[in-house]
Amino acid sequence: MTRARAAVALSTALLLALSGCGKDAAPAAAPTSAAPAASSAAPATSAAVDDRATCRKNADTGNAFEFDPATNLAHGQLAVQSSQPGISAAGGKLVAAATASPVVNVDIAQAQLDLAEACAAVFGDGPW
Repeated sequence: MTRARAAVALSTALLLALSGCGKDAAPAAAPTSAAPAASSAAPATSAAVDDRATCRKNADTGNAFEFDPATNLAHGQLAVQSSQPGISAAGGKLVAAATASPVVNVDIAQAQLDLAEACAAVFGDGPW
């Protein structure tokens, strides 16, 4: 298990243990972050996408227990534009989880984990 996957898996497990929220339960309120989101909501063009930076943003967001739909949507939109098929597909899952109604933190956490795994498949163990 890569370090990135382990970190996101631990984050997910802690979230589930603390919130008691599953797919059948009402979602817990998303924790707020003191720092503003580092990424822009508007995706860059595919030529400008830095896959490693996208992977770092996803890992940092997951490690910070950040399940804000807008933040995760922005990261997913960047990942979708990746030239790497695995990263792009995982970004699509993150976009879908961040725009689902209702938003479920567990689904966002799983999508973050999927993106971290795709990044590890391309770049090896993080940090990227």
